[in-house]
Amino acid sequence: MLSFAGFDLKYPIWITGGGGKTSLMYYFAKNIPGPLLLTTTTKLAFPPRKDLPFYRVENLEELASKIFLKEKLLAGKQVKGDKIIGFSPAEVCEFYQKYRVPVVVEADGSNGRPLKIHFEHEPALPPNPETVIAVVGLSALNKPYSSHFIHRAAEEGKIITPKTLVELVVKGRYFPLNTSKKVVFLNQIDVIENQLLEEVLELFKKFPEYLVTYGSLREGLVWAVR
Repeated sequence: MLSFAGFDLKYPIWITGGGGKTSLMYYFAKNIPGPLLLTTTTKLAFPPRKDLPFYRVENLEELASKIFLKEKLLAGKQVKGDKIIGFSPAEVCEFYQKYRVPVVVEADGSNGRPLKIHFEHEPALPPNPETVIAVVGLSALNKPYSSHFIHRAAEEGKIITPKTLVELVVKGRYFPLNTSKKVVFLNQIDVIENQLLEEVLELFKKFPEYLVTYGSLREGLVWAVR
């Protein structure tokens, strides 16, 4: 069980969205005692950060002995250019079901944008995930609604308001319908005015199915909305 901003969340933890997914993964690596497996069902930047050892393996089973030693590690199946290629959701679930160790998975890509519009096959998740954390980059607020701030957005010329941001999350594909716990993490509070954050939090109160958290991964700060 992972305690995140006071919420108890079951593993595996699947991370979607934009605006700090990899940073959140490394935040967990810093704060979760071993054993811990970090991996992806999409792609991660290569070379990875030096915080953790990286293992390239064809099968996650090859890491079992290291997990038993309570190690923290990052794993990928291949490295192509500047990207680590990960495992399928089924492979990750199979490993977790067998060993029941903490697993955190980056399951989405946003091309470095704070927000994202998903294709139908995205994110790369199992059909019934236990816990999904959608990372939302607040740095997009008051910016143009465009592909510069929303991955795959059409150039429309309007402004990304708090209402626009919340609608992208609740009407988008950040979570499968059958997700047990839907956690929203509003990242980058350090780059916006407090009034904007309060507007976003107020709008999310209309959607009690979401556990809303917020903070700044750059500053290592995380809080929950109660």
